Amino acid sequence: MKKLLFILAIAITGVTSAQTLSGSTSDVKKAKATLSSSSNSESVSNNKEMQSQIKEQLVENEELGTMAIKHLKSNPETSSKLSKLYKDNKGSVSGIMKSVMSDPKLSSKVMDWVNKNPEVLEKAMSLVKM
Repeated sequence: MKKLLFILAIAITGVTSAQTLSGSTSDVKKAKATLSSSSNSESVSNNKEMQSQIKEQLVENEELGTMAIKHLKSNPETSSKLSKLYKDNKGSVSGIMKSVMSDPKLSSKVMDWVNKNPEVLEKAMSLVKM
């Protein structure tokens, strides 16, 4: 359900790209509420593309990737797995994020984190030009 809301939130942001969300929690909640009431299958397929683009930006953008890594480090459920990835990738943010995105559990944790943080969501959306 959270993933669907995230996808829908991204869709409304894309539709209203001419308008800038202030980044406040209430704005994101309004977007989620508006989108959860619609069930357009075309927008869902577009949202999958947007979600894919955000994942790509998490890998390519060092600042966004570093923020995600810090989140995973602070999470007791993911910190040990992240430590292993850090060693395997010799500290490369891009390499770590590629490994994170290829792991379904870690990827889900990161995307949930992006969805729950309006500032991060806004930054990610600005990177994918939405």
